[in-house]
Amino acid sequence: MKKALLIVHHYKPEKDKLWGSLATDYATSDMIKNIADLFPDHDWRPATIAEARQILRKFDIDRLLLVPMLKEYAEELDAYPDVHVDCLTPDIYGKISKPPFAFLRKEYLK
Repeated sequence: MKKALLIVHHYKPEKDKLWGSLATDYATSDMIKNIADLFPDHDWRPATIAEARQILRKFDIDRLLLVPMLKEYAEELDAYPDVHVDCLTPDIYGKISKPPFAFLRKEYLK
């Protein structure tokens, strides 16, 4: 399964034995779950910008998804080889941050 990161400002991490960290706070873990529903062929983990830089050096990451407040880092992160970088729009970020999420589709990520 392809690896992917949701880039956020901060979250409560719990180390994962495979790679990256898992989110223990409800807001981030709910966002990860709902993004995983949109992109089921990816193994999603949260990361801060600093963590993403470290993870990108250690692992082959296929996709990065940035929250709107961090879109200024898209160009920097896109410079890493073989990684696809997307930014959530403020509207979609607001929707995936709150239930219900079943109506979301990939075409909203533009």
